[in-house]
Amino acid sequence: MATKKKTSTRTAKTAKPRSTGSAKGVAKKTTKKRNPQNIAIFALLATIVFMSIGFAAYNATLNIGAADGANKDVTIRAASWDIHWAGKSGASETGTVTETKGQSLGEVTRVSDTSVTFNVTLNEPGDEYEFTVDAVNGGTIDAILSAITMTSISSYSNYLTYTVTYNNTPYTQSASNLNTALDAGDQKTVKVNVKYKDIEDIPSASSLPSSDVELTLEAAFDYVDAATAS
Repeated sequence: MATKKKTSTRTAKTAKPRSTGSAKGVAKKTTKKRNPQNIAIFALLATIVFMSIGFAAYNATLNIGAADGANKDVTIRAASWDIHWAGKSGASETGTVTETKGQSLGEVTRVSDTSVTFNVTLNEPGDEYEFTVDAVNGGTIDAILSAITMTSISSYSNYLTYTVTYNNTPYTQSASNLNTALDAGDQKTVKVNVKYKDIEDIPSASSLPSSDVELTLEAAFDYVDAATAS
């Protein structure tokens, strides 16, 4: 008797879809992936905060001048009026003498800051004596030479000349209403010349002195504050 073949009843297994896991499992995996990023971000923020704190910890103030008042930064000197003849500030104290034939040399002396004297003997026509001295403004206030007052020699003009030259301008008589600057720190040269005229310039022999003549020749230089001169 024929043997029956068994019919296979095994059914093919249907392939099950791969489980993607639970939502919780997915979240864990996602967290694991994000953690390194979060750590990096937190680390960067921490660094920025640290740098901010670090910068705030340093500061610097630069000062000019004595902020504590211990030292005086500026000194303003008092204004000063100081017009004097040279000698006080180191300029030439006495002048030079111009010698001519037959002349007896004279002498010039700086008596004080404001006074210079001279003494000379003129023996014969043609003799002359000359000296120079400097007028100095040693103060801080500008000055103006406003006038020169000279001794008149009109009675002796036949045989004598008397000239004062200030800053290259000659004067043979008093002058007023001058406006010649002598600024602070400046100086001007004053030249004084007295001359027994040359014989050909004397009108006649009768014009010559019949006895010795002694004269006092003065010149006064008047200075005023430049600010009040105008």
